[in-house]
Amino acid sequence: MLLALTFLACPTQTGGNPTASITSAPGPLPQGTAGVLTSRVTADGLTQEEVDLDGDAKVDIINYYREGGGSKLLLKKDVDLNRDGRVDVRTSFDEAGLRVVEEMDGDFDGRADVVDHYIQGRRSMTEKDTDFNGSFDLFSYYEGGKVRRKERDSNADSKIDFWEYLDEAGSVIKTGKDNDGDGIMDERGQ
Repeated sequence: MLLALTFLACPTQTGGNPTASITSAPGPLPQGTAGVLTSRVTADGLTQEEVDLDGDAKVDIINYYREGGGSKLLLKKDVDLNRDGRVDVRTSFDEAGLRVVEEMDGDFDGRADVVDHYIQGRRSMTEKDTDFNGSFDLFSYYEGGKVRRKERDSNADSKIDFWEYLDEAGSVIKTGKDNDGDGIMDERGQ
């Protein structure tokens, strides 16, 4: 539900320079009122808006827009899901307003655990750090909105050593394994 609220608060994305100077500020909101806390222009010319969703006077979302011709184009969005003051979800958008990359910190340690990559707004690849050691070890590749291939680094040597190929229904149809650690498939299975 909170994620849905974050997109209602701003229809596009966040990012930007947190040290940019304030050029306009709506002023303090009455206690218990949700809304835009500050609006600034960043060093790269984007408008940065800090949004309070729950009326506690703390930043929950930061949206970064490009303004022009009376319209706003959301380019980046940062979301603090657990209200600890750190970004938990960071999304980037292209000039058409479509997602390009979305990073998520599921264990709230300040590092992204899942990164989704998009092509023309459709998810094309997901990187996951399944053991939360700071390195991505599972890579899922999508075709037609479904995972069709998975690659895994099961021994943390930064080389893929296990492959799975999936059918349209998501069932494994073939596998592959690297037995000698060179990152090349040695063994194929059905």
